[in-house]
Amino acid sequence: MRYLYLLRHAKSLWSDPTVVDFDRPLSDRGQRDAKKMSVYLKRNGVQLDLVLCSSSRRTTETFQAIAPALGPAKAVMIENTLYTFDVNHILQRLSEVSANTKSVMVIGHNPGIQALAVLLTRPSSLKSQISLKYPTAALTVVTLENKSWDLSKPVISRTEFIAPTDLG
Repeated sequence: MRYLYLLRHAKSLWSDPTVVDFDRPLSDRGQRDAKKMSVYLKRNGVQLDLVLCSSSRRTTETFQAIAPALGPAKAVMIENTLYTFDVNHILQRLSEVSANTKSVMVIGHNPGIQALAVLLTRPSSLKSQISLKYPTAALTVVTLENKSWDLSKPVISRTEFIAPTDLG
């Protein structure tokens, strides 16, 4: 089994129009939601072999907020190429992950994270829910039976979706 965690960055601050998109920090709500997700991850004993995180400020701040709950990841990659909104770039990056890696978290941006979550969810009410809205700090957990991280033909055994509003 392989476990893929797709985390959209937490809510960012839009109040300063002079700050470019890449440099936007988390808002107060974003910090609270990231902490909620951190509690969820710790409570569920999530341990990762690899974290792939966009290099934008809001994604790295999201990672910093959840990192203590994860325990030591074997590898954390903060990558400029993941500052993307394109699902195909994320799929390409995942295909480069070693087959020995069993659990990966991607921390990124919409619409790419949402599109990948939709792609990896079987037709259901959950797929409809994810298609309609993928809030900031939301997490999709996909359990895969693939032998590698090439997800051109995903074999999905389970999908879960958790939004900060689900956590109180």
